[in-house]
Amino acid sequence: MSATNFRSRFARLGDSFEGLLSHIGLLLSANVIIAGVGLGTLAIMTHALGAVGIGVLALIEAYPRTLDQVLRFEPSQAIIRYGNRAREAGNDEAFRRLIKFGTLMDFLGAALAATLALAALDLASRWFNFSEDERRMMALFVFAMFTFVSATPISVLRLTSRFDLYARILVAVALTRFLLSGVLWLAGAGLEAFFYLAMFTAIAEHVVLFCVAWWVLRRNVEGPILSLPLKEFLRENPRIVSFIFNSNMNVLARNSTRRFDVFILGGVVGYAEIGLYQIAKRVGLAATRLSRPMQFVVFPALSQFWERGEGARIVKLVLRFSTVFAIIAVILVPVFVIWGDQFISLAFGQEFIAAQPLVILQIVAASLFMTGSILNSALLSIGRDGALLSVTLSACLFFFVALVPAVNTYGIVAASCLHVLTNLIWCSGCVYFFAKSVRMQQNLSAGISE
Repeated sequence: MSATNFRSRFARLGDSFEGLLSHIGLLLSANVIIAGVGLGTLAIMTHALGAVGIGVLALIEAYPRTLDQVLRFEPSQAIIRYGNRAREAGNDEAFRRLIKFGTLMDFLGAALAATLALAALDLASRWFNFSEDERRMMALFVFAMFTFVSATPISVLRLTSRFDLYARILVAVALTRFLLSGVLWLAGAGLEAFFYLAMFTAIAEHVVLFCVAWWVLRRNVEGPILSLPLKEFLRENPRIVSFIFNSNMNVLARNSTRRFDVFILGGVVGYAEIGLYQIAKRVGLAATRLSRPMQFVVFPALSQFWERGEGARIVKLVLRFSTVFAIIAVILVPVFVIWGDQFISLAFGQEFIAAQPLVILQIVAASLFMTGSILNSALLSIGRDGALLSVTLSACLFFFVALVPAVNTYGIVAASCLHVLTNLIWCSGCVYFFAKSVRMQQNLSAGISE
């Protein structure tokens, strides 16, 4: 095949995905690098800290990150949806006012979450049975939460299609943590050194994203932002408060099964089992990175199509991306079933071979998540955020009601089984509501044409 024919076919393929493949390919490449580097970092830490050390560090990070997810609402999805509306209408002032609102939400939300996390620190420390040194490290990570203000900046990068900058920042942070982890391992460093590395790289990621996004914003938008009054905000953005609530509750509920599980299991099973479970979760998380670029790029496009009244393009993208991820899942699951034990032994050591069934189950759960992830963005873009929230809450309620009894009865493997069942419920519910919405839209269009 000639180079010209190849480029022509790739261009046609890109057109069938609304020209989004180049952005997705860029982010996918970055995520593959981050996933590989992340697993490398984890492998280094397993050799340096062992299963117990990995479990303790996981709990130290889980507490502030979990409460950051729970205790504040991010404006990300609303900035994109209503930002597209303002830009399509040519209302530059409304767009700038929206950015100011999002920035204020970021700072106030980070401060509130960090303050409440500090207030509950002693309770969490007793729940985890932490020593005084471990409690101190967790407290320091909580103070880092004051810098977690990158939600609106990330939305700005997505709206302006600066996916390249976002990818470079995340890769740079991941590589920095990997290289410094190697240095610490060679130096014979212990848990505290790896903790400081995790904390400072988390701070750096948020601060750099904030600075870069504001640089991009000032190059693309003229006029004041932070000095604009907010008195016209609700009139310019109808139903934005309920959208922010629904979209954040959806993200919170969906992420809670991956955040609160470690928090709850920390009081039910031992550190070694937490370490095995964390290994399996990290492998599953690496797999879900295959779908993240699609979600990151597609939602701004879907919301833009909706504002233009181009619902057919939304349906086309949903079907095509769902098919792509279903194919990936069919390939990925058997690979880990056949070669998973060899992968664990090579990457993490023979000490962690007992994590094999947990890894396989987490890969199945990740495959279900990837297959249905496009539907999450589609339901938000067409205004079905309430239906999406009901599905997500139902799936998560099932997970948390069953978690402790199942783990007490069947062991830590039950937690991974519940991830599979929860994602199956979530994916099925999203399919149902999207199909229902499409049928309603088709019936409405048919009625108008008659």
